Amino acid sequence: MPDSLNPSDVSPTTDHVVVDVPGWEKVKPRIPDTQQRRTLEKQRSVREVVFGVQDGILTTLGIITGVGVAEGERAAVIISGFLALLAGALSMGVGEYLGRKAEREVVAATIEMEKREMAADPQAEFAEQVAYYKVKGFSADEAQMIVRRLTQHPDIYLYEMVRDEFGIDPRVADDAGLRGPIAMGGSYAIGSLVPIVAFLLPLSMHVAIGTSLACAVVGLFAVGFFAAKLSLRNPWIKGLEIVSYGCVIFGLSYLAGHFIPPLFGHAPVSVGG
Repeated sequence: MPDSLNPSDVSPTTDHVVVDVPGWEKVKPRIPDTQQRRTLEKQRSVREVVFGVQDGILTTLGIITGVGVAEGERAAVIISGFLALLAGALSMGVGEYLGRKAEREVVAATIEMEKREMAADPQAEFAEQVAYYKVKGFSADEAQMIVRRLTQHPDIYLYEMVRDEFGIDPRVADDAGLRGPIAMGGSYAIGSLVPIVAFLLPLSMHVAIGTSLACAVVGLFAVGFFAAKLSLRNPWIKGLEIVSYGCVIFGLSYLAGHFIPPLFGHAPVSVGG
């Protein structure tokens, strides 16, 4: 609670802090929704797309180029590539689902805790919310008027309290959709296909490895280009940024595979060729 307000200094009395609506304790936090808010939620899925595609490209690229150099057989490369695609896509999708589920449970528990505090000491919660509005620049009278009006709508009142005190969006607790997990797993699968395509073409293994690397660079650039379009940034700069990060990650993986195994008496792992 902000230190600028003491519950005992705030009116009205406790009887008027929360309206006497039967079953108000069962309300869910609610904020009036807008089309712009829903559009932004869809655009924020770019996180799953960028993460999934980049991870799919780099992980599968490291596996298939390493196998290509070590085995020199197209069939081994394709099989290992598709196994990496399947395992990675399932792992990413399930991991995203379980992560979101855990987040929903934490947010739901926080909301229930706040509702218990509202029931146990409504005067203190009223004062706390008034204090937050004073921090936002309202006078004491203005803040009390706003919060008093909010108490007439317990669902919006609860939303404001949870948002201001914990800095969370309570709608996360109700977001049980599969869009995020599907986007994560699907984007990983798409990213994994990018370096595999070169080995499906009638090219020599040496040329296929180089083509796979080129496809990976193009794929990473496309991800950055797409992300920049949604965020209204320069798509060329964003594309090069994603490519740069990808090259650094692949380069570090190559160095690790080349220098670390000999420290344990093993031959270098030819990740990336």
